[in-house]
Amino acid sequence: MNTKKKPNPLMAGLEQFDRKAAPPSASAPTRGDKPLSRQGAVQIAAFFPEEVRTQLKIIAAEQRRDIQDVLAEGLNLIFAKYGKAEIAPRKP
Repeated sequence: MNTKKKPNPLMAGLEQFDRKAAPPSASAPTRGDKPLSRQGAVQIAAFFPEEVRTQLKIIAAEQRRDIQDVLAEGLNLIFAKYGKAEIAPRKP
Protein backbone atom coordinates (compact mmCIF):
# COMPACT_ATOMS: atom_id res chain seq x y z
CA MET A 1 0.00 0.00 0.00
CA ASN A 2 1.34 3.44 -0.99
CA THR A 3 1.32 5.85 2.00
CA LYS A 4 2.84 8.75 0.12
CA LYS A 5 0.60 11.87 0.17
CA LYS A 6 -0.72 13.21 -3.10
CA PRO A 7 1.01 16.53 -3.91
CA ASN A 8 -1.12 19.63 -3.37
CA PRO A 9 -0.56 22.02 -6.31
CA LEU A 10 -1.84 25.01 -4.33
CA MET A 11 0.65 24.45 -1.51
CA ALA A 12 3.45 23.86 -4.01
CA GLY A 13 2.63 27.17 -5.70
CA LEU A 14 2.57 29.02 -2.38
CA GLU A 15 5.90 27.52 -1.35
CA GLN A 16 7.41 28.53 -4.69
CA PHE A 17 6.06 32.07 -4.25
CA ASP A 18 7.54 32.26 -0.72
CA ARG A 19 10.95 31.22 -2.03
CA LYS A 20 10.86 33.91 -4.73
CA ALA A 21 9.70 36.70 -2.42
CA ALA A 22 12.57 38.94 -1.48
CA PRO A 23 12.72 40.50 1.97
CA PRO A 24 11.60 44.14 1.97
CA SER A 25 14.43 46.55 1.27
CA ALA A 26 15.60 48.89 3.99
CA SER A 27 14.47 51.89 1.95
CA ALA A 28 10.92 50.65 1.41
CA PRO A 29 8.40 53.03 2.98
CA THR A 30 6.57 51.77 6.03
CA ARG A 31 3.15 52.73 7.32
CA GLY A 32 4.56 55.49 9.52
CA ASP A 33 6.67 57.08 6.75
CA LYS A 34 4.38 59.91 5.64
CA PRO A 35 5.54 63.13 4.03
CA LEU A 36 5.58 65.97 6.56
CA SER A 37 2.61 67.56 4.79
CA ARG A 38 0.49 64.46 5.51
CA GLN A 39 1.53 63.71 9.08
CA GLY A 40 -1.45 64.05 11.38
CA ALA A 41 -3.81 64.02 8.38
CA VAL A 42 -6.26 61.40 7.14
CA GLN A 43 -7.81 60.85 3.74
CA ILE A 44 -11.53 61.51 3.31
CA ALA A 45 -13.00 60.00 0.17
CA ALA A 46 -16.36 59.68 -1.54
CA PHE A 47 -17.63 58.49 -4.91
CA PHE A 48 -19.29 60.90 -7.34
CA PRO A 49 -19.90 60.98 -11.09
CA GLU A 50 -16.81 61.81 -13.15
CA GLU A 51 -18.33 65.18 -14.08
CA VAL A 52 -18.03 66.28 -10.44
CA ARG A 53 -14.27 65.73 -10.50
CA THR A 54 -13.99 67.50 -13.85
CA GLN A 55 -15.87 70.52 -12.55
CA LEU A 56 -13.70 70.62 -9.40
CA LYS A 57 -10.57 70.56 -11.55
CA ILE A 58 -11.92 73.41 -13.69
CA ILE A 59 -12.73 75.54 -10.64
CA ALA A 60 -9.31 74.82 -9.13
CA ALA A 61 -7.57 75.74 -12.41
CA GLU A 62 -9.61 78.94 -12.83
CA GLN A 63 -8.74 79.97 -9.27
CA ARG A 64 -5.10 78.86 -9.64
CA ARG A 65 -5.51 76.60 -6.60
CA ASP A 66 -5.34 72.87 -6.08
CA ILE A 67 -8.35 70.63 -5.57
CA GLN A 68 -7.53 70.05 -1.92
CA ASP A 69 -7.77 73.78 -1.18
CA VAL A 70 -11.07 74.06 -3.09
CA LEU A 71 -12.45 71.10 -1.13
CA ALA A 72 -11.25 72.62 2.15
CA GLU A 73 -13.16 75.81 1.27
CA GLY A 74 -16.27 73.73 0.57
CA LEU A 75 -15.96 71.79 3.82
CA ASN A 76 -15.57 75.03 5.78
CA LEU A 77 -18.74 76.39 4.14
CA ILE A 78 -20.60 73.24 5.23
CA PHE A 79 -19.19 73.52 8.76
CA ALA A 80 -20.31 77.17 8.97
CA LYS A 81 -23.80 76.29 7.69
CA TYR A 82 -24.22 73.81 10.53
CA GLY A 83 -22.70 76.06 13.21
CA LYS A 84 -19.39 74.20 13.45
CA ALA A 85 -15.88 75.60 13.54
CA GLU A 86 -14.27 76.08 10.11
CA ILE A 87 -11.33 73.78 10.78
CA ALA A 88 -10.38 72.48 7.31
CA PRO A 89 -6.91 73.95 6.71
CA ARG A 90 -6.54 76.25 3.71
CA LYS A 91 -3.38 77.23 1.88
CA PRO A 92 -2.32 80.86 2.27
